[in-house]
Amino acid sequence: MSRERRVVLKEGREKSLLNRHPWIFSGSIASIPSLENGEILAVYSASGEFLAKAYFHKENSISGRVMTFLDEPIEKCIEKRLTEALSLRISLFNKEVTNCFRLINAEGDGIPGLVVDIYDDIAVMQVNTCGIERLKPFIVELLARKLKLRGIYEKSQSGARRQEGLADAVGLLFGECPKEILVKENSIQFLVGIEEGQKTGFFLDQREMRQLVEKLSSGKRVLNCFSYTGGFSLFALRGGATSVTSIDCSKDACRFAGENTLLNHFPLSKHTIIQADVFDFLKTPPNAYDIVILDPPAFAKKRQDVKEACRGYKEINRRAMEMLPMNSYLLTCSCSYFIDENLFQQVIFQAAIEAGRNAAISSQHIQAADHPVSLFHPEGSYLKSLLLHIR
Repeated sequence: MSRERRVVLKEGREKSLLNRHPWIFSGSIASIPSLENGEILAVYSASGEFLAKAYFHKENSISGRVMTFLDEPIEKCIEKRLTEALSLRISLFNKEVTNCFRLINAEGDGIPGLVVDIYDDIAVMQVNTCGIERLKPFIVELLARKLKLRGIYEKSQSGARRQEGLADAVGLLFGECPKEILVKENSIQFLVGIEEGQKTGFFLDQREMRQLVEKLSSGKRVLNCFSYTGGFSLFALRGGATSVTSIDCSKDACRFAGENTLLNHFPLSKHTIIQADVFDFLKTPPNAYDIVILDPPAFAKKRQDVKEACRGYKEINRRAMEMLPMNSYLLTCSCSYFIDENLFQQVIFQAAIEAGRNAAISSQHIQAADHPVSLFHPEGSYLKSLLLHIR
């Protein structure tokens, strides 16, 4: 009988797995057999105790990503995770009100390397690791079997994927998929570009913050920077904003913002949509505003970008603070993984000092419940938001 192919950790390096952290770093491994990237192996302590099953990558510092801490078949584990994730989302959303949400949030739902977003009857997948790439046929079959889907579309274009040595992968995996699909978020309709849109098509993680903006907008003049397809803008309009200005550098995003305005029967006379660079626009804004929203794309896509990214965050926040009147609001956000909450708040503090403005934190980011972060994997938290009252 051949001996089981297994990964053995160095003595004393099993603590993180006993604490259910899903990453295994290369420096903690004592021995590992020859393998293909993405292959699943059992993991044992130096004393011979079974710890987990994980998929591995030969070249990466995060060598292993745990799929289960039980000695069970991986397919059974994935089906169990999907069932649990689906049950949570069913409890969260009334599909008559909201029919777009995140179904699988990688480590937050116990499946590292996988993101699945649902847009009505279309699933959009992001596969970020070799381990999930090898499991992709099974996952596609499972999604098609468990959910009543018209189609499954893949948009795997992340930097994490390239670190794994995987080329970008975009295309239809199951059924059929339109280029654009109409969805609802809290009864506001959005036309989502599945093929051409950013990420999987829409930024589902800002759902609660959009509702917060709606509550603040009555009688206010609102400026939405990096507006994409108008998510914050439409909620501000429904909240009773007297005027909303949306700024984005993308012609297609601006077109979608206009179409989404009309879909919801909001008057275009109240929604000014401008295709422009936000940094340039904030130098000489043509109007005064009571609420400014800054929700830019990630300025730091790798650790080496952090210093330059902080300069960018400080500049746009300083300019926003300088233009805001007394008793106004600034909602400022960062989705840069490499800039944590403390650093982001420090950058905003420096912006306020340079702008000579007094500001207080009224609220911090409200986590979207369909984007869970594992208590054992705090690294899964990436989105930061500060609602500042400018005094």
